[in-house]
Amino acid sequence: MGLAFAGEAKAQGRVEIEKARAAYLARNYADAEQRLKFLVDPRTGFKEPGLLSQARMYLAATYLAQGKRPAAIETLEKLVLEDPTFEPDPLSFPGDVINTFIDVRANLQERLRQAAQNAARLEAERKAREEAERARQDEWLRQVKEMAQEEKITIQNQRLVAFVPFGAGQFQNHQPALGWLFLSSEAALAAAASITVPMYSYAIHRQNEERASGDIDQKAQLYRDRASNIRIVNLSLIGAFAAVAITGIVQANVAYVDSFTETKKRPLPSLGPVSRLAPIVSPVATEGSAPNGLYVGLTGALF
Repeated sequence: MGLAFAGEAKAQGRVEIEKARAAYLARNYADAEQRLKFLVDPRTGFKEPGLLSQARMYLAATYLAQGKRPAAIETLEKLVLEDPTFEPDPLSFPGDVINTFIDVRANLQERLRQAAQNAARLEAERKAREEAERARQDEWLRQVKEMAQEEKITIQNQRLVAFVPFGAGQFQNHQPALGWLFLSSEAALAAAASITVPMYSYAIHRQNEERASGDIDQKAQLYRDRASNIRIVNLSLIGAFAAVAITGIVQANVAYVDSFTETKKRPLPSLGPVSRLAPIVSPVATEGSAPNGLYVGLTGALF
């Protein structure tokens, strides 16, 4: 129905142009002008560009025939600016009308070129704004996702841990290299010192045995000297352990911080099932009768 109505309107428009053309050819310029003004009026005239351009061309010709050249030029300028591809039929208009149209179009070429450049510039600016806005939204979404995937946890440190040897204070201060250095050094010194204890006890025991047996081979003094040397080594190891441990405790207290903030990653929740359900509302009617009810339901898929 819409296409048929449009076709009828276009046909009627051609009829109106033919009437105006007939008045123009009959040199009834006043009647032609009145008809054509009505056809080019935005409120009452044509909406179809082709018919509008033809009506303006005939109106310009009517103005020229009446000596109204400024009005004719103004009408032709509107025609060229709104329909740059329009070409009048040279057999339908006098040479003066065609020449005037050509002159107006030539004068408007620069304006048309500038208009095209301005349109291209505005389109480029629009695309640039849209691209910048899209980039800004993408960056905002990236930051939101990054924030949603991160969980910040504040860990409070304990001052007492800084006084614990074996690198405990360094590990608490997030200094693992120093922590392992003090741990390994102090553990090695403690182990070495511990090993010398049974060695010292054995040397003393053998000294006592030799004295009890009369020390025939005179080995009691030998075991006594050995026990004395082992004791010196033991005390040296204990002193070294104490020095390293004190150094570690001092360093842990100097570098002590009250708390650390850790960032942990967490997965984003899934979107879940996507629903594409749509409501249905339609009248219910029996065959050959008016609607006597209403059907309400859903259509679509859930996945």
